[in-house]
Amino acid sequence: MLIRYFVENFLSFNDLSEFSMISGKGRVLSDHLVRSNSRRGINILKAAVIFGPNASGKSNIIKSIDFAQRLILKGTEAKEMISINKFRLDSKNIDKPSRFQFDIKCGDKYYSYGFLLNFNRIHEEWLFEINKSKEKQLFHRKTINENDVNIEFGKLPELTNSKEHQFLEFVAKGTRANQLFLTESIQRNIQYFANVYDWFRNTLTVIFPESKFQGLELYLEKEEDFKRNLIELLQKFDTGISDIECKEYHVDEDFKEIPFHLITNLKKVLNRKGQKVILSSSENRRYLLFKDEKDEKIKVSKLLTKHKIKASGELANFELNEESDGTQRIIDLLPALIKLRNSNNVFIIDELDRSLHPLLVRNFLKEFLKIPSNAYSQLIVTTHDTNLLDLKILRKDEFWFIEKNKEGESHLFSLEEFRPRYDKDIQKGYLLGRFGAIPMIKN
Repeated sequence: MLIRYFVENFLSFNDLSEFSMISGKGRVLSDHLVRSNSRRGINILKAAVIFGPNASGKSNIIKSIDFAQRLILKGTEAKEMISINKFRLDSKNIDKPSRFQFDIKCGDKYYSYGFLLNFNRIHEEWLFEINKSKEKQLFHRKTINENDVNIEFGKLPELTNSKEHQFLEFVAKGTRANQLFLTESIQRNIQYFANVYDWFRNTLTVIFPESKFQGLELYLEKEEDFKRNLIELLQKFDTGISDIECKEYHVDEDFKEIPFHLITNLKKVLNRKGQKVILSSSENRRYLLFKDEKDEKIKVSKLLTKHKIKASGELANFELNEESDGTQRIIDLLPALIKLRNSNNVFIIDELDRSLHPLLVRNFLKEFLKIPSNAYSQLIVTTHDTNLLDLKILRKDEFWFIEKNKEGESHLFSLEEFRPRYDKDIQKGYLLGRFGAIPMIKN
């Protein structure tokens, strides 16, 4: 789970900004808390909704998390520049490093992991094990230049002898200046910090408005529970869809939608045993290509929705791009809701309300909040939908606002800071400007 996130000198964030999922003092909607099993643990919120006007920085906070995740998981090539987008409205920021820090919960342990970087170098990188009262250093790395690296390790119980410690130090000092040591350690098959790396790989998912859920065809093919849950939710959200399936075609015999030259190139890939390829067109047609193990022919599986025909009750096939923009969007979002029902997932969705009716957005959030808190899942979204500003749905500490000052700097703050009464209409208060973070329209 995400506990806190810090960002500095990235896009519209100039000063160090903090976004926190630590619960406030409120006692209402206590089922929204994931409580710690120990006195030194931390109570964490299940959900957060971020509001703000256009160009306030809502998407930038999501982009900063996405940038950090990609840097951790993919790393860099030798001599490659780090594609950092700094705050550009302050001339002092040219040489000032950017900072990213995640406080997270992995299993029963809490960690603080972060790094300070510029275009060509990771200046600092650190990992601490934390709780309410203290922190324990696992490593702290400082890079002066390519040949001048200082690394400090704390007491790691996994290190059983001096040779293992020497090897770990050798890898840390040999890590390129533009590469994170956490990333390098995984690439070198070092497992001491693998649970933190795995959090970014397996737990955290960032979804942008244009994101498409990749692999839906595979889930529908292999997981009956997933398909059943998806159809149930599609019907619940009033999409008109009665069923969804993948229809198979022989590529060489009766399927002409994919260009011949593309099929020819893909056949080389599909000759490998068990290999499958997912394709999507600009018109949002979705295909899964694979080699049939029985007849050795290349087949394509095409995603189709089914609607009931009036009077007869039979089902008519529709292509995905024949559905409305809102239905296509909800099809891409519902797998996230299904995954959140499982343990230990963090989904961050930018512009949840894109192409969706306010009631669908409200019910999407309500469906998530029904999930028991022991599922250890979190949902963090940005939105313009002020219908969600309702203290019957979310706690005060689950509402966040973001706005820019006259210098173009984004600032994050929580509704908790204003301490509104629980019987207050906070939607009306927000639109009247009592909490800030609204567009300033000039006459």
